[in-house]
Amino acid sequence: MASDELARKLNRRNEINEGDETAALPSMNVFNPYTEFKEFSRKQIKDFQRTFNKYDVSRDNFIDFHELKLMMEKIGAPQTHLSLKAMIKEVDEDYDDKINFREFLLIFRKANAGELEAGSGLMALFENMTEIDVDKEGVKGAKNFFQAKIEQQTASKKFEEEIKQEQEEKKRELEEKKERQKAFKEKANFFKQAAS
Repeated sequence: MASDELARKLNRRNEINEGDETAALPSMNVFNPYTEFKEFSRKQIKDFQRTFNKYDVSRDNFIDFHELKLMMEKIGAPQTHLSLKAMIKEVDEDYDDKINFREFLLIFRKANAGELEAGSGLMALFENMTEIDVDKEGVKGAKNFFQAKIEQQTASKKFEEEIKQEQEEKKRELEEKKERQKAFKEKANFFKQAAS
């Protein structure tokens, strides 16, 4: 058995030496993020990998629907069922209804290229996952980044406050309407009694 393995290795070595190495090599598609996603630094790719691994709870090298739901909730951008399905569909190149690491990196590539809709789940994921690199951007860039984050949160809180005010106003109007109806019924009963 060991001699068979040795014979295969010697045959492969001979084929490589003779220039026929393609016949000897197994036909595997190996994904290398550093060569395919050259727009990202090694540090960025490692950070993306750490994030991916953190949310790959089942450790199957995929982020499935439930893991994506958990991720979006943890980063403070929960999504509807349909929105989560749409997020997966947008980057799911192998149509397995899951996101592998390569497809996860596609989110950031598309965001950098401006191919994601503003306000979409993937854009929210991108905005919450990308951190400022102070070494690259400098202190001024970091200040602008954090200022933009503060403005975004302020706008979000303002929107929430407006919704609360509208709800309170509707509640108040409904209570006033009930009071008017009650007063009307009391007057109607009074006139009925007076007429009889």
